[in-house]
Amino acid sequence: MIDLSTLIEGLNPRIEIVKNEGTMLPSDIDYAESASILEEDVVKSESPCETIVFIDSRRRTFESINILGYVVLLSQIVTGAVIFKNGKCTVLFSPDKGPESKLVLAMPRALSEILELGEKSVRIGKLLCDVAIGNDAKSALDSYMQQIERNEVCKYVGDFLTIKDGSIDFTTPSFGVARGPVGLVKNVQKAFVSLEVFKTYGSMKKAQRSKCIVTKLVGSDSLLRIMSYIKLVNIPGLKGLVRMETVIEEDRFEQTKYDIFETFNQLASTLPSLVDEHSLIPRTPEDTLPVIFLERYLDRYFYNQSYIHCSLTEALHGKEVIF
Repeated sequence: MIDLSTLIEGLNPRIEIVKNEGTMLPSDIDYAESASILEEDVVKSESPCETIVFIDSRRRTFESINILGYVVLLSQIVTGAVIFKNGKCTVLFSPDKGPESKLVLAMPRALSEILELGEKSVRIGKLLCDVAIGNDAKSALDSYMQQIERNEVCKYVGDFLTIKDGSIDFTTPSFGVARGPVGLVKNVQKAFVSLEVFKTYGSMKKAQRSKCIVTKLVGSDSLLRIMSYIKLVNIPGLKGLVRMETVIEEDRFEQTKYDIFETFNQLASTLPSLVDEHSLIPRTPEDTLPVIFLERYLDRYFYNQSYIHCSLTEALHGKEVIF
């Protein structure tokens, strides 16, 4: 019998725990030649960044509600920021003024049309929820979270180099010199390059980054997505491989591209020092320590599961939902 561990020995596969099969199943990486390599010269290292603001969200789905065969999700999204400065992290919220926290009722567009319900707030008993609408409940929730994260980015990007955990899928704000925002993608689903090229990224050394690649931002005729892969640890394969990306207007690109390259170079010199490559904490080293620090604070702001369930049950059994 063939031992799989022998076949993949030396590839250092990245292992991920599937916590909820109903909402998260990993997919294959999509390899394509849709992007163009931008840089011709060897990528040079830069001095590390002194100050970075990291932005992230935590999402918890409490209930799935089936209405006329359509799935509606009741979730909470908590979004906040942490500043890394002089080797220390400080959250940018307090007990008096906490992070952005929203209960969200996410539903398919077809159901919202039946209910004649737009994207507004609704009350379900004691629960006040924002309505998010999309092709399905999950895509509605994803789009809503992107918008909340964009709002958080706008608070800080004018003053600090700002990193959003995850992909940059919004059109504004676009890249500002020494400010970003920069998306840090740790779960790569679309490579934008061929398998052969992608394999060379996995062979990079710690703090090394790939030459930048460019592609059109989906849904826009005037915006470009600029990307570069960076290796956070000296282990070949997917472990510690993440992608930096930013968005820029096409007519600004030529005059701004070297500023983008410089920002990516600085981050390549900084981010590997902000990971724990030997930790057993899930999602490390792809998750940076400032993001882990932020996520643990954000988790404190989740509602109690029993409270949400009891409030929803009380509202839907014997009481009308008030729009």
